[in-house]
Amino acid sequence: MKKLLLTTLAMLIVIPLSSAEIIPVWNKKVEGEVSDMEFLKGQNEIIILIEGINGQIQKRNPDDGEIISSYPIALSEEITKMSLTPDSLRFVLINGSGGTLRNLDENYTIDKTFFIERPKDSIFAYFTQIVIDPIRPIAYVTTNAWDFTTNLSAPYKKVIAYNYETGEHIKDLTPYGEDEYTALEVSHDGKYLATLNDNKAYLKVWNLETMELIINEPLFDVNSDDWCRAEDIYFSELDENIIYLSGFFSKQIDNKTQHGIFQYNIKGKSRTRILPDLYYGGYNLIFLNNETKIFNSNGWDISVLSLLENKLEYFAAPPINVYSKNVIYNNKMNYFIGSSGNDLSKFLYDSQSSVNNTIEEEITITPNPTNSFVNINLNCLENQTSYQINNTAGVLIYQNTITIGTESLQIDFTPYPSGVYFLTLNCNNLAKTYKIIKEG
Repeated sequence: MKKLLLTTLAMLIVIPLSSAEIIPVWNKKVEGEVSDMEFLKGQNEIIILIEGINGQIQKRNPDDGEIISSYPIALSEEITKMSLTPDSLRFVLINGSGGTLRNLDENYTIDKTFFIERPKDSIFAYFTQIVIDPIRPIAYVTTNAWDFTTNLSAPYKKVIAYNYETGEHIKDLTPYGEDEYTALEVSHDGKYLATLNDNKAYLKVWNLETMELIINEPLFDVNSDDWCRAEDIYFSELDENIIYLSGFFSKQIDNKTQHGIFQYNIKGKSRTRILPDLYYGGYNLIFLNNETKIFNSNGWDISVLSLLENKLEYFAAPPINVYSKNVIYNNKMNYFIGSSGNDLSKFLYDSQSSVNNTIEEEITITPNPTNSFVNINLNCLENQTSYQINNTAGVLIYQNTITIGTESLQIDFTPYPSGVYFLTLNCNNLAKTYKIIKEG
């Protein structure tokens, strides 16, 4: 199965796409392996964790990649991850079987610690991933385990909630199990927590007000022995009921490939594939331009999917000196920081698509939000103009061509459900896209 996937990916690289490109800015060698990184408040500094006996916590300048400060800290090589608190003044670091709440001061002083207990004397359990609740002082973590008697991974994987302010164990969200949780995410509004696991994969979603599991959706084919590989999760900021997930899942939904990026509707409990005829998928799901594009990467390839145009906009191996196994995105300045091993880089993505995919926020559209009509002032020189309306999944809802007899355009959003829509207007040989919010 892996050989088939790699062959298909290699074939895709030679498919002619647009003239979009990844542009390297700088690259740096790091003394040790980069295990995690985050932008600090204001996105003017990066904090980086470097694993090993001679590990470090570093702050670097994203403009040139140079070190601002470093602090020595021995970090074991099991797995080291971190997540910033909502005020961005502290962070929770997990390493081995321990977690620490640390300040972003000169010495990264510790406010609180918590630990995972050993299931058995011969079993070493350790943390693997962490996300922080944006509303409550809770860290959600996943675990793995190692059996010293067999020198094999042990079936002691689960999801746990801790109060990082007190170090209190709040709840085991799952019992111990065999399959490792490889994706963990909390919604931007703190309403939901979601996980994906490898092997016999499930999408699990919890209501964080009650800490109860509300979705336990199997993503595997009960008649197949194919191993599911879960990659990443992203909660939509535009629609609280939409989750995006990537990976290889043996349960088919459209008689096509099982590999890719999918959209899951929490209310409808339904899964659909994005761009079903293409192979893609990776460790990172990063949404650009008000969720109209998906940047997706791993250490071997980078893809960019345009949801408005319903196409694969870019697919290629990373250029020399661009590292993309783990990637973070600066949404203010529109650039990426990526790492692989002990390599660190900054790079840009240029779609070279003029203004076709630009989300214009400055234009005056009244009223916006609306519960019925919107009025748009026009300054078009042509006798005719066209427009189209897409939803957040990129699906075309409506399109029309009109003869311009006035300086304004009125569009009725009454028939559409409440939510976010994108209006693309062709005027003066330019296509510009505007975000419209329809209220209930």
